[in-house]
Amino acid sequence: MVRSLLSEIGENNVHTFSNPHKALEELRRAPNKYDIVFTDLNMPSVDGMAVIRALGKMKFTGGVSIVSGLDARIIELASSIARQQQVCLLGNIAKPIKKDALQLTLDRLTHFEERKFLDYQRMSPSELIDCITHRQVIPYYQPKLNSQNNRVEGLEVLARIQKPGESNAILPGRFIPTAIENDLIDLLTMQLAEMTASDIKELSDIFGEDVTISLNLSASQLADLEVPNRLEFLFEAHGIDKSRVTLEITEEYALKSSEQMESLNRLRIRGHGVSLDDFGTGFTNIQQLRTLPFTEIKIDRTLISKIHQDQFSQVIVQSLVNIMDKFDVQLVAEGIEQIEEFEYLHSNYPEMLLQGFIICRPRPIESLRSWYNSWLKGIGANISSDGTNR
Repeated sequence: MVRSLLSEIGENNVHTFSNPHKALEELRRAPNKYDIVFTDLNMPSVDGMAVIRALGKMKFTGGVSIVSGLDARIIELASSIARQQQVCLLGNIAKPIKKDALQLTLDRLTHFEERKFLDYQRMSPSELIDCITHRQVIPYYQPKLNSQNNRVEGLEVLARIQKPGESNAILPGRFIPTAIENDLIDLLTMQLAEMTASDIKELSDIFGEDVTISLNLSASQLADLEVPNRLEFLFEAHGIDKSRVTLEITEEYALKSSEQMESLNRLRIRGHGVSLDDFGTGFTNIQQLRTLPFTEIKIDRTLISKIHQDQFSQVIVQSLVNIMDKFDVQLVAEGIEQIEEFEYLHSNYPEMLLQGFIICRPRPIESLRSWYNSWLKGIGANISSDGTNR
């Protein structure tokens, strides 16, 4: 059934196994051969829970989708366990299986692979050092929008490298991995933070004195207990209130060490906001959300894509909203690319901030004012209070 439906949507390289043991043997033999595993929960000899555990143990790097006709609570618990096993869960598909549900899962796989496998031509360490030395690391800004009043409440700071004589800025996929792997990420981050601090006055002039900025920190930087001190010194030197600066921590890497926890807490003690980025792609579970002092959670594109017609994403996002409402945590939906996604979130979650290409692509400060004026006159002005186009 799954095979024929996948064939209808153009996926013909499909291997099926009636015996879960044989499927796992094949995955152990050639794990990189398979992009996605569809597994039922209720199977003879080995159930889906054992399959998920085995996939986690072998560190399977592809996506996993649970296909089941069981009670929704059973499936949700299985999903939670899959995340604890550090399996990349792409979604649940209810029986009877529909072609649209399979297509949504494959769309999620595409976004997952784009994040994980895009083959950038990486900068060499010496080239990156040269760019940092010549202050070619610059901030691009992507707004976080309150869709109820069209006010930009925050701006995410994204690193770019602009070389003299080149019209296009270099995207982070080419240099961030190099920075992390060669202990250059702190130098890069501090240069980016310094340039952002210099932009605060103009950003405030465009968006108001309360607009916040969000800088990304890697897990390795959190392990350095001096990072909060360096950031504090920099922003104090520019007279910037720490409450206007949020530090985004990606969910891609688990927070484990006492040093990471200490830095996280110290940032909050000193008045910074702390945001969990890319929620839905990594290792954070609900218990961690309850205990770690995040002030903001950014819901990843994998859960936002086609949310207007994706019941799995709707359930996850609604559950997160219900929990975070009790903790005064700001939610941000990131990666919004379609008007239907924007309208669904605008209508159903008025307190959620919205971010994505349909609102504004990351851009240098020089073009932010003209974008904002255009937004207020254009699509933003045509979204009514009930989320429909005027």
